[in-house]
Amino acid sequence: METSVNHMPPGLMLRFKKGEENALRELLGILGPKVLGYCKKKTGNDEDAEELVLDIFLKLWHFRDKLDPEANPEILIFTIARNHIINFMRNKAVRQLAAASPADAALHQEDGILRKLDYNELYRQYNNILGKLGDKQRTVFKMSREEGLSHREIADRLGISIRTVEAHIHSSLKVIRAELKDSYILLVLLFLR
Repeated sequence: METSVNHMPPGLMLRFKKGEENALRELLGILGPKVLGYCKKKTGNDEDAEELVLDIFLKLWHFRDKLDPEANPEILIFTIARNHIINFMRNKAVRQLAAASPADAALHQEDGILRKLDYNELYRQYNNILGKLGDKQRTVFKMSREEGLSHREIADRLGISIRTVEAHIHSSLKVIRAELKDSYILLVLLFLR
């Protein structure tokens, strides 16, 4: 019989928050199979799914001191899982695009933009546009799109508000979209969420 969140041992999350490794093992035993199934469904790959599960629980462990022990851990874990999967798939697509030759990438683009514009040239343009952004704006944008950090993580790291992070990202995207116009590849290069 599988243990569900409704049958979570009393005080497990409080023990987890205090840093008890046995609590991490128990939580992994209770929710790990569900998270693994979710990751497998989203990635279609057992190896990637297993790596994601480890990352998800590791992230939860690192932020355990900020947890509300009364909150439903399943909601929190699946929120982390969703974000990790999005970042993982985005990064995987970027790596595949970077590994592909410009000719291979052109074959996979429906709108044919890469037939007219070499990938390297577009990437150079993208970097030039980033150079036009202010230092803080560029830093926030790169942390979001290239490092895959959440708005909260960026705000915490830089000591600014989430609204400021959102404003920097919004204004960066506005400049980049205007400069690159309607390029289909823009979606991949900007790692849009």
